Amino acid sequence: MDKGTPGFTVREGYRNVSHRGYSNAILDFDDCRIPAENILGEVHKGFEVANDWLGATRLQVAATCLGRADRALDHAVRYAAERRQFGQQIGKFQGVSFKLADMAMELKAAELLTWEAGWKCDQGSVTEADMAMAKLKASEVLAMVADEAIQIHGGMGLMDDLPLERIWRDARVERIWEGTSEIQRHIISRQLLRPHEG
Repeated sequence: MDKGTPGFTVREGYRNVSHRGYSNAILDFDDCRIPAENILGEVHKGFEVANDWLGATRLQVAATCLGRADRALDHAVRYAAERRQFGQQIGKFQGVSFKLADMAMELKAAELLTWEAGWKCDQGSVTEADMAMAKLKASEVLAMVADEAIQIHGGMGLMDDLPLERIWRDARVERIWEGTSEIQRHIISRQLLRPHEG
């Protein structure tokens, strides 16, 4: 749909809390007529095209989540090693050290799911469930790691002197776009049940 098409209006979108570098727009359609040459793919097959694209973009979301989670973990580890309380590194306190261990373990699990799905994609054997698992795990791990990194930093973690508040704020949308976490779980369970006529 080209701008200037009669009945098609592009209006300024809403201000987003996450990913402030992105802009969005409101598209209004009022009795628009689309020329035949503007049709992408086959008529009535648009959902299939969109569904094919979603798999690749789910892997892209997973990969970007991994990068940001890794950055948040790195900040948390460095702060836990540098910050001292009661004469020792705060990373030596069990409450902090167990957080770091859980963050690292969950991030590794998300990495492995994403790498496997990417490898299967290259081999031509990837399933919707593979991509859904990667996206679901990576986006939920990013949320957990960002939140725990801020917890380790205390109030300083929410200051915009550090990238943690932005990583934490931007993490929220990752569990929504390209299919919510609930949609990913639906895709995974559907593949599990399909051999049993479910």
